[in-house]
Amino acid sequence: MAFYSGWLATVAIVLAAAVPIVQRLRAGKRAAPGSPTIRLHVVLGLTTAAFAFAHTLAALPALGSPAAIGGGVAALLPAGAAFFLLVAHAGLGLQLREVRLKDRVRKRRMHTTTAVLISVAVAVHAVLLERARG
Repeated sequence: MAFYSGWLATVAIVLAAAVPIVQRLRAGKRAAPGSPTIRLHVVLGLTTAAFAFAHTLAALPALGSPAAIGGGVAALLPAGAAFFLLVAHAGLGLQLREVRLKDRVRKRRMHTTTAVLISVAVAVHAVLLERARG
């Protein structure tokens, strides 16, 4: 179950990330905070957070599996980091919905930075577990 829930969460990350990227490529500019594009991004982002939480719960019983033991702390550390970053990322994203947000540029950069770091942490986590599975 942990294996499938992890990949489901990964697909949700990709879908949520694709929304603002496609918007930027199509329109040549960012979407407004209250636009349908951003609302879709928020819904997909919150769904991603829910999937990540479900994956964490599904993974707990599997901690004694050969893949988890083989991957060890090396695989669990990026997973924990990704989950922590996902919570921070969601918090920043929800702040960005405020139309009159002060320091929007800095918050948007932090939101993008956490997105990249989440992607890296998830990739490292998946690679380490796949290597442990053999």
